[in-house]
Amino acid sequence: MTFARHTYAGVPVVLLAALTVAGCGGGGDDEGDVAALPRAPDVTVSAPAPAPPPPQMTVRVVDGDSGKPVRGARVLVSGDASRSTSTGVARVAEPQHHRFRVVVSARGYERSTRVDRAGDRAQVRIWRTATQWPMYGATPARTQVHSAIKLRPPFKPIWHRKLHGLIEFPAVVWQGVAYVNNFHGWLRAINVQTGRVLWKRRIGSLIAASPAIDPKRNILVTTTMEPGYVYAISLANGKVKWRYNTGMAEPSPVIRDGVAYFGSTGGNVYALDLDRHRPRWVFHGGVKITSSPALVGHRLFFGDYAGRVTALNARSGKVIWRGSAGTRVYGTVAVSHGRVFAPSVFSGLSALSARSGRLLWRIPVGVYLYSSPAVYRGRVYFGTYAGLVYSADVRNGRILWSRSAGGAVSGAVQIVDGVVYAGSMGSRITAWSWRGGRHLWTFPHGRYVPVSGNGSVLLMHGGGAIWGVVPKHRR
Repeated sequence: MTFARHTYAGVPVVLLAALTVAGCGGGGDDEGDVAALPRAPDVTVSAPAPAPPPPQMTVRVVDGDSGKPVRGARVLVSGDASRSTSTGVARVAEPQHHRFRVVVSARGYERSTRVDRAGDRAQVRIWRTATQWPMYGATPARTQVHSAIKLRPPFKPIWHRKLHGLIEFPAVVWQGVAYVNNFHGWLRAINVQTGRVLWKRRIGSLIAASPAIDPKRNILVTTTMEPGYVYAISLANGKVKWRYNTGMAEPSPVIRDGVAYFGSTGGNVYALDLDRHRPRWVFHGGVKITSSPALVGHRLFFGDYAGRVTALNARSGKVIWRGSAGTRVYGTVAVSHGRVFAPSVFSGLSALSARSGRLLWRIPVGVYLYSSPAVYRGRVYFGTYAGLVYSADVRNGRILWSRSAGGAVSGAVQIVDGVVYAGSMGSRITAWSWRGGRHLWTFPHGRYVPVSGNGSVLLMHGGGAIWGVVPKHRR
């Protein structure tokens, strides 16, 4: 018997072969017996172990105003995207680099882009577009009404910041930061939650205007009376990116599609291209303008010191119509309900047709009228140097109520969440209900334009200081 060694699938197998024995036990030819082959052993081939999942990081997305989690936000980190859950958490692959970009977007919110450092967890605040206050007058139509902010008095202060100079025009607010000029040309960026100054920069020696924010270009645009330039300034650090010489300018800009519109003391109105740093057109009115322009559709409206109200084509700068407010227009016009409401220093409040410029009605008040009007729910509100705030029907100018503001009213009347606010030279801000004029609250500081803010904090403006306030009783 012989043995032969082979292999099968890498396993040794021994074959048993029979020997033929001649002449044993008889004379016939015998066939040799061959032993049955043993069964090859079962072989199990193991699959390779699965690769461990890549390390992940979590990004928590919260509402900038409330701090509550935002569901359904898209989070993009180094090319890996995910959606936030009901707890605001999105999980993405951990970036390989020490520094990486986080981009968060959600419906109704401003997109957030920032650079983070390596770590296993990040929190990103995103801000509702509707609760920002990016320009003087709250809207391009300069209605002085902010309906999306739901904060009502009584309020309690949570911080106070001296600004070391007169504040004639209020702060604008974007993504939790208030940007405010003082009369001496100092621009400050202030955290609205804490009152901490994030940066400050002197950009002129005389400013009497609110800046306007262009979020796409991450700049704010402000005019100056001295030295007479308009400046484009970085939101992040206050550095001047570029400037354009217009001569002395007091009105606050309104920005749309990369164009800033504003007037100047010399009587010009500019449509300044923010990408090319030069005007698309200049309208030469020849009469001093302090009225900040209102933009509705493709029409730009403003008043001047000749008592005229003008509507320009915003695309070309051509005159569409000219109407009359009587005498000098110092304050800003408001456009709503198909009407342009123009405050004349000596003639009172006029309502002109926004389509044709025809005078519809006029309310003579017998005293100085510098105050820019607010328009809300079929009513127009304005204050006078006699210390009264009026509510009138937009259709016919009929006075519905009037209330004392405790001193001459020079700045705009404003409305937030159905509450009418007016600052006065009596160093106070007073709040009334929009419908019946019921007194709701008095703040013991104030002078010119009273308020601005965002969805979590209102800003009260005194003569040379600013306060952050929140409701005493949350809804």
